[in-house]
Amino acid sequence: MRILFLTNKETAPSTRWRVHQLIPHLVRADFQCDVVEMAGGMVGKLAEIQRASEYDIVVLQKRLLPKLLMHRLRALAKRLIFEFDDVLFLKRSESGVRVSTTRERRFRRTLHLADAVVTANETLAEIARRYAPDPERVHVLPTAVDIAKWTPRGPARREGRLTIGWVGTATHLGSLDIVASPLHKLCRRHEEIDVKVVCDVPPALDGVRVRHQPYSPETEVAEVRSFDVAILPWVEDPWTRGKVPAKLLAYMAAGIPTVASDVGAHRGYIRHGENGFLAGTLSSWEEAIERLIDAPDLRGAVGTRARETAEQEYSLESVVPRHLALFRSLEGVPS
Repeated sequence: MRILFLTNKETAPSTRWRVHQLIPHLVRADFQCDVVEMAGGMVGKLAEIQRASEYDIVVLQKRLLPKLLMHRLRALAKRLIFEFDDVLFLKRSESGVRVSTTRERRFRRTLHLADAVVTANETLAEIARRYAPDPERVHVLPTAVDIAKWTPRGPARREGRLTIGWVGTATHLGSLDIVASPLHKLCRRHEEIDVKVVCDVPPALDGVRVRHQPYSPETEVAEVRSFDVAILPWVEDPWTRGKVPAKLLAYMAAGIPTVASDVGAHRGYIRHGENGFLAGTLSSWEEAIERLIDAPDLRGAVGTRARETAEQEYSLESVVPRHLALFRSLEGVPS
């Protein structure tokens, strides 16, 4: 079976996590895969769409095409899957989050034309079911994490300095403001802790002992494995509600006990007090982090259960077979 992935930017997290990670496993299962980053202009997009007829399945990943191009793709594709991991019809600006009528119209059209719709969680699936002509076409296939790459760190540290860590882009650096006050208080009470921020831009966290480390894909795993506790603050709004917290999957796979904001995007992954902690107030952030600072055994137990969750529910080994089953099921769909 030949599969063509028409993707967003090659470097985008969704392309790396939800397409490129899968390719070696699909190839081992005797699928021939090509990944094409769609061009910016109409002519370039049309040229790439023309290739669709050469494949058994086309996966349109996170792109909302104009009517002409979308109908052309549908006419050429033997089987068409639409895959997304964001609420694509929302626009975010300084004034807030709003629905784009153009994007919403394209989203509805795409779901009507696709043979199957794949998304990453139940929040996004519920949105898709409202727009799809047949809710049975909507499939939840979670973002997977490569547990062979994100190997767990060693036993919980019992002496010496402790590292509270965060990894992210400059776009999300502002989320650290959520935990600035708890971190400030914890740094005053605990001389043995530092806060490591792995990002291209250094943070501004007054009163917090910060160690800034520029981000590099080559050192990302080693940086995460240096954390004793990971933090994942997040503001909940319509834009973030359907987001896939890939960094949380990385922390869990690396066996790092994590404290994350108590928002919908995290509740599907973290079982509070078991494989991580959810914090909804400043005091709960402070309390959860301090519990982990004070108790090496708790850090070890929570990290171990986080790793087990990643292995059993979100590893490539558990998720890829579901992709294979979907692809093979579409062989019987009438053209």
